[in-house]
Amino acid sequence: MADLTKEILLASGNQGKLREMKEIASTYHYRIVSLKELGLKGDAPETGQTFLENARQKAEYYFKKTGLPVIADDSGLEVDALNGAPGIHSARYGGLNTEEERRAWLLHQLTDVPDPQRRARFRSVAVYMDQHGCIHASGTAEGFILRQEKGSGGFGYDPVFSTSLNGPTYAEITQEEKNRTSHRGQAFRKLFALLANKEQAGRQASTRQAAAADIKRITRNGHHGIS
Repeated sequence: MADLTKEILLASGNQGKLREMKEIASTYHYRIVSLKELGLKGDAPETGQTFLENARQKAEYYFKKTGLPVIADDSGLEVDALNGAPGIHSARYGGLNTEEERRAWLLHQLTDVPDPQRRARFRSVAVYMDQHGCIHASGTAEGFILRQEKGSGGFGYDPVFSTSLNGPTYAEITQEEKNRTSHRGQAFRKLFALLANKEQAGRQASTRQAAAADIKRITRNGHHGIS
């Protein structure tokens, strides 16, 4: 079982990510701390060339700043008809500032692309970092970009992404449903499972070391008692 007192900082100011993370983390009995709770801004550098590099940059930045265990992720949308774009630039696609503008630009770019060729995937890499080092996990959700937005939930590209051409978008399903299938849900669940296993192995190693020390002490004391 995970450490019930363990607090982990989420290296993101995105409220959508925070909601997703808190729900998944609660299953493993971790408490997620937001940047806002600590009076921090989401100003970590993201200059990597891959999702993993960006996630590691963010995790390292906030770990050095706070000393707390940190989880960071970098996620993006890859569209086959756009040669994998927007990819790591998903949050700044087209140089546009709002989610609505970025979605509109994406749909404009795909105007003449037939439905079967609108394949896309969400990809996420999540990194956990503490004083002992870091671990990471990834997740991918395959689907399609629809021709118009549907739904009012989720965030980012959720209103235009569906796992099938006739299915609901990520903005139309519940948070619980999304966490079960989404790229970020996959990555976070894998990461928390790895972390829980790592902590359990650490406790078992500590128990073995303590037992070995006890045996050594008992043996030493026993030898001292021989006359």
